Amino acid sequence: MKVLDLFSGAGGFSSGFTSYSHDSHLAVDIDPFALATYALNYREANVLQRDIGATHSIRILKELSGAPDIVIASPPCEEFSRANPDSDTPAAERIYGTGTARLLLDTIRVIGDLEPAVFVIENVAALLHKGGGEIVSQEFERLGIDNIEFNMVRAHQHGNPSKRLRVFISNVKFNLPRGTPPRVMEAIGDLPPLGVDALFASVEYIANHDLHPLTEARMKAVRKTPWRHGAKHFRASKKRTMPNWVRLSPDQVSTSIIGLSRYIHPFEDRLLTVREHARLMSYPDSFVFTGPTDSQYNQVGESVPPLISHLIGEEVKKHLE
Repeated sequence: MKVLDLFSGAGGFSSGFTSYSHDSHLAVDIDPFALATYALNYREANVLQRDIGATHSIRILKELSGAPDIVIASPPCEEFSRANPDSDTPAAERIYGTGTARLLLDTIRVIGDLEPAVFVIENVAALLHKGGGEIVSQEFERLGIDNIEFNMVRAHQHGNPSKRLRVFISNVKFNLPRGTPPRVMEAIGDLPPLGVDALFASVEYIANHDLHPLTEARMKAVRKTPWRHGAKHFRASKKRTMPNWVRLSPDQVSTSIIGLSRYIHPFEDRLLTVREHARLMSYPDSFVFTGPTDSQYNQVGESVPPLISHLIGEEVKKHLE
């Protein structure tokens, strides 16, 4: 079967679908660092660095040597996120505007052109607010597709180590099995020590588990930060601020791991490593992230947790059978 992954990022969403496709798998993204990570971890897949908003479906057909059976996509969610100060504006102003939210329409365009048996679009749940859900339904209806399901998935309810509410828009209804998620220290507690402690430990190096250096001023803020509080804050709107650099509680499920956010270790006065972020998003240690460190953090936080991808992949498999 042929699988097309639009806005593929590092490849979290693809992890549950590679068994279908082998070398008939195409990932498309504009970010060269994310695609380098993708190519490293999915060596049999093909990657295409392109702006999907400026990519004709004929190009995709050529790259994939035919039409895909499955299309998965994660168009940018920043304009829909509650962390965006403009998220209270009507969805139509964003989706039909000139920002990245318009890429949702390009995703629907490609699906309409290629007519896959199954499609799944992932985004933040807030996409459905302010008329967004109605716009998505209308745009698919214009293509003659009226069997749209808005599958709301709370990742931690299915075993993911961190909380993450997302909507998966599909022509398949999901019934994902429940699972018990590990707590923070259950997920990351066995990783090798860092800093001074590492000098006295004889352990094998794990990729992406590197200390993130901080200035003394930021270290002071980190030391004073208790569990579930942030050392920094950013303004999400005129009336609302949101914490960043949150110190995670050791015996609770992690808060949502977001690309631009960083998190403080429950017991150590340092930021979590990229590998610890990845553990909290259910990535195996064998999955290696490449590129600048900030890009690696973003690649993890902007992805679909592999555990959730595998569960969705099973639902798609049952539907196709």
